[in-house]
Amino acid sequence: MVTWGEVVRWSPAPLAELVGVLNGRYQQLMGCADELRASGVPKGWSGPAANAAATKVRELGEAAEELAAEGAMLRRAAGDVSDAVSGVLNGVREAENLAAAREFLIADDGTIVDQGPPPVCTPSDPDGSLVTAERQRIAAELRDRVHEVLRSADDVDNDFCAVLDRILSNHVIDGDGTSLAAAGNAGWSLGSLTIPAPPPAGAAPADNAAWWATLSPAQRTVLARDHPELIGPRDGLPTEARDHANRVLLDRTRANLAGQRTELQHRIDGLRRTAGGDIVLNDRAAYERLTEQLADIEGKLRGVDAIYDRLNHPVNGQPAYLLKIDADVAGKAIVAAGNPDTAQNVATFVPGTGSGLDDIGGNIQRSDLMLEQARRAGSASTAVITWVGYDAPATIPDAASTRYADQAEQPLHDFQDGLRIAHQGPAAHTTVIGHSYGSTAVGQTARDQGLAADDVVFVGSPGVGVEHADELRLDGVPPGEAGKHVFSSNAPTDPVPALTNFDLPYADGLDPLGPDPTTPWFGGQTFESDPGDPRHSHSQYWDRGSSSLKAMGEIIAGNR
Repeated sequence: MVTWGEVVRWSPAPLAELVGVLNGRYQQLMGCADELRASGVPKGWSGPAANAAATKVRELGEAAEELAAEGAMLRRAAGDVSDAVSGVLNGVREAENLAAAREFLIADDGTIVDQGPPPVCTPSDPDGSLVTAERQRIAAELRDRVHEVLRSADDVDNDFCAVLDRILSNHVIDGDGTSLAAAGNAGWSLGSLTIPAPPPAGAAPADNAAWWATLSPAQRTVLARDHPELIGPRDGLPTEARDHANRVLLDRTRANLAGQRTELQHRIDGLRRTAGGDIVLNDRAAYERLTEQLADIEGKLRGVDAIYDRLNHPVNGQPAYLLKIDADVAGKAIVAAGNPDTAQNVATFVPGTGSGLDDIGGNIQRSDLMLEQARRAGSASTAVITWVGYDAPATIPDAASTRYADQAEQPLHDFQDGLRIAHQGPAAHTTVIGHSYGSTAVGQTARDQGLAADDVVFVGSPGVGVEHADELRLDGVPPGEAGKHVFSSNAPTDPVPALTNFDLPYADGLDPLGPDPTTPWFGGQTFESDPGDPRHSHSQYWDRGSSSLKAMGEIIAGNR
């Protein structure tokens, strides 16, 4: 088991030098290949001496092949270890830089020591609880980073020891009398080291970020090429790395959906037969089931094409990044307009009932409109993310249940935490916007998990899971002050909030989704929305020039 004190003293330089030496020796050995091939028992020589000579020649050839295999195996392993050590040391540097910046110390045994001053009570943090919670969060992140560095270091150490043990056993290959070059190639393939495995699926974003920090550029390239599924959906990793991996997964998703569409169409056609010019269905129930499945697949393909279109066409100079793609159930996708790792103002938009892969294009357009409005409000550096990262209710009756929001809590919490961890430079001002049932998902996440957000916005809400704004937990916002960071609005003609809320203080507890957050007794801030067309007002909050869109742009820009 490697210790922190040992890892910080690791260096890739001696191994890199060893590779250079081994390369030179290996080439010298390869230069003897022709001589070994020409050596043997002279023609016509026979008898005991000739047999002994032939045996010796064969033994020398096998020894040379073993040596070639061992040399190739060692130089491959030494090169891989040198590269891996550089990655591990990058993880060490990131952890130590974070510790130094926040006045922590990482001891030789990996213990995290808080060297900061005692919490200072302020009017916004009268009991010092916010500072204490922040110190505890940093300490936990440092422990995660130390754990991942040591896990990767152990992986490298164990792999290298296994290679050395095999070399020392003098049985790298089975002598088959082929050639030195073939023996060297066999040894080279056996000398490769494994790349440290990522944390389990569903790991905390800090664990993911710590693992990524311990990988060298070469290891990251190999993973992105061979296993994009290990990178694309992982919260806490850099946006550009996730985008690169998810574009590969997007290609696979489209090919898979196209294959399903072809198969379904073939099966549907098989249920038809022409009789007297009329189409007769052999099995109407099966036909209807298959056509429904086909419509679902075609909807997802339209969504995939909308993602391709946005990725390939910047809007107002803003490129897009793909942070998740998943075609299961209704489908999930997360698309960022602008890079959230570098933007000063970052917003996450969570749509509601009926959201999935099939309508992702319309929700991406809403995010682009909010980004444009935030820039008009003075935000020079902005990213707005369309977060369809949960299975939203498919219908209005489904939206009466909290179970969809329950299932959204952990993914949304981890996504926001991952944005915080992956962000470069000073912390961004972050906003999370929930529309319709999406507001319920946002509210419940802030209530139960806490949310890495400075502000939250609820529009057209059927309820956000709490009876008062101060029940929402936002990172860095003192208890009792959440209402100053909660903004909500309902269009006067929007039927969803009108039909799903009692709007009576004494009846708030009866509503399974919670009360209307725009009511005066909820304790939040409100902003105006235009009346709109009663038939469409639930989706008109993003109409160009609307009061609601302007207000959301102001909030994203940090002006309220």
